[in-house]
Amino acid sequence: MLNLFRRNTLIAAILTILLAAALRIPEFIQPHSYRFIKSAPFSALLFNFFETLGTPGLWALIANIIFISVQAVLINYISSRHDILYKDTYMPGLMFVLLSSIFPEQTELTPQLVSNLFVMLLLLRLCYLYESSNPLLLMLDAGFYLGVGLLFNYDLIIFLPFILISVIIFTSFNLRYLIVSLLGIALPIYLTTGIFYLTDHLDELMGYVKQSFEKDILRAAIARYDYLLIFVMIVPISVVSGFNLQQNFFRNKVKTRRIIQSLALMLLFGVAGLFIENTNFAYAMYYLHVPSAIIMGYFFISEKRFLLKEAIFFLFILMSLYFKFL
Repeated sequence: MLNLFRRNTLIAAILTILLAAALRIPEFIQPHSYRFIKSAPFSALLFNFFETLGTPGLWALIANIIFISVQAVLINYISSRHDILYKDTYMPGLMFVLLSSIFPEQTELTPQLVSNLFVMLLLLRLCYLYESSNPLLLMLDAGFYLGVGLLFNYDLIIFLPFILISVIIFTSFNLRYLIVSLLGIALPIYLTTGIFYLTDHLDELMGYVKQSFEKDILRAAIARYDYLLIFVMIVPISVVSGFNLQQNFFRNKVKTRRIIQSLALMLLFGVAGLFIENTNFAYAMYYLHVPSAIIMGYFFISEKRFLLKEAIFFLFILMSLYFKFL
């Protein structure tokens, strides 16, 4: 089965999208109830729209599949376009779908899922820094994506230091980069405020902002302690794969080495994001899945220990079904 994804082909992309939909079939059959988390103005605006639909849960589930599929394609594009792995493969996209489909909460439409798209776009722009003749424009873009993401989820502010440190990894420290990135963050906030003001809806925007600061603990940070079982699989695979990546680190091009360093940094900020999330850690895991998908993809890319890797792949699928039906 995994051989279908070891090469970057259109069939692999289609199968990955179909897998994202298939792993959410239990939610179509036996949906679990949840409330939209309106953690920032854009998420309040988006989810208020979904609540006006006849069957908001169904449309939210469909939107979830679309976001997961788009992000799987994007993370695979980043890996392929910048030669992060030694082989042009669809494993990062596949791993992202698996990691983002394990828990029932990951079938919800959440601010974290939506804002994760902008984290990926931010990473994509940073990957161009090393060979760019105009890093300031890329910093403006990266800051802009973070600013838009912040309008969906305030917790994304944790990635501001990630941008600044990544710039040092790819280029060198420059105070202008800090100023331009902050300008990029402020730009979507300024434009949004201006649009609402000019259309005489500023009070509506302020209402969204006020609503987003009214924290409501929807459930325990860890909804079910059997969720921790999945880490018995993920952590060893990530450690082994990360060690192998490190062993081959100096065989890569300079640009690839710096991207890998940036991904390792992103992994640390993703782990920190788990502790910031105060409703359910599964929501914040999307940020962790961006670097984890590439790291775990490196483990599965080789055909060595073929049967073991196939068994692990199907065990991921079985665990996903287990958590959704029980």
